[in-house]
Amino acid sequence: MSGKITVRYYDGRLNTARMAELYAVSDGIRVVFDGGAAEYARKDLAYMAGVGGVLPAIDLPDDARIEFLSHDVPDWLRLKNQTMLKQVNRFEKSWKWVAVGLVVVVAVVFGVYRWGIPAASYHLAHRLPADTLHSLGGQAEEMITKITEPSKLSAKRRQQITDLYRQQLKPETPAKLLFRKGGDMGANAFAIPNNTIVLTDELVALAENDHEILGVLAHEQGHLVHRHSLQQALRGIGIGVLMIAVTGDSSDLLTTLPVLLAGAQYSQAFEMEADRYAVGELQRLNLPPQHFSAFLERLQAQSDHEEGGIGGWLSTHPMTAERVKQVEDLQKTAR
Repeated sequence: MSGKITVRYYDGRLNTARMAELYAVSDGIRVVFDGGAAEYARKDLAYMAGVGGVLPAIDLPDDARIEFLSHDVPDWLRLKNQTMLKQVNRFEKSWKWVAVGLVVVVAVVFGVYRWGIPAASYHLAHRLPADTLHSLGGQAEEMITKITEPSKLSAKRRQQITDLYRQQLKPETPAKLLFRKGGDMGANAFAIPNNTIVLTDELVALAENDHEILGVLAHEQGHLVHRHSLQQALRGIGIGVLMIAVTGDSSDLLTTLPVLLAGAQYSQAFEMEADRYAVGELQRLNLPPQHFSAFLERLQAQSDHEEGGIGGWLSTHPMTAERVKQVEDLQKTAR
């Protein structure tokens, strides 16, 4: 034995502590108390460092426990991780290290939300199976159907727009076009992950020609191709995305995502990417991208005159001058 220290000892049978002497032996520790003694192998010792007013302790087999009377645990006990945990305890008492730790935590949290969650959202959105996409999109479609009304467009006009989409854009996997009367939603369009594009009667009425409608359809097709609505909804869940990526448990996600999908407001980056897709499709068809930018500007002008601010398509597709400028710049580049 190389020394001793007075401790409180719980034998695991009684809730009351006994004052005891603790010794180090060759392969562990020995506890001597009034009326007996007990030895424990070093491999069975779980050292718990003290924090603040909580004193250090050693958890033992069979619910036994040793509590030290101060933060000064002798080195001769040679407990596993003792040196490291004592150093951590010193750091916790130092305001300087607390400040450093706070800065590190803030940096990590910022990094997760700035880069980690977007990256996780992107990879998860592009790896969800088709059955999951159909289920999530179907629930979102039901929600949109409940807050809109049946379309008043004639069957002929709906077929004309459907033919325009399928015969002009010729998507690899054509989306289902769902026509609805928007009501309070006004001129609007949605791309839902179950490969559905929703167009409101008000949006169709606002377009001056079919080329403008084609630009909107191409834009929404871009959202589908890049799975933007799903990515945006996943970002809304935040840190849950990382938990799903690690555990593979998407049970909570499946109950939350449909609501987020039905009302997703795209980030500026997603809007710009979908705009580039739309411009590329119009250029492929030898149609001036100005058709699309003109429609955006008309939407903006209409929204500026609406009481209560921006509504309709711009409420879920936020527009800035940069978007229109991008369309114009892409047009100039293609000349």
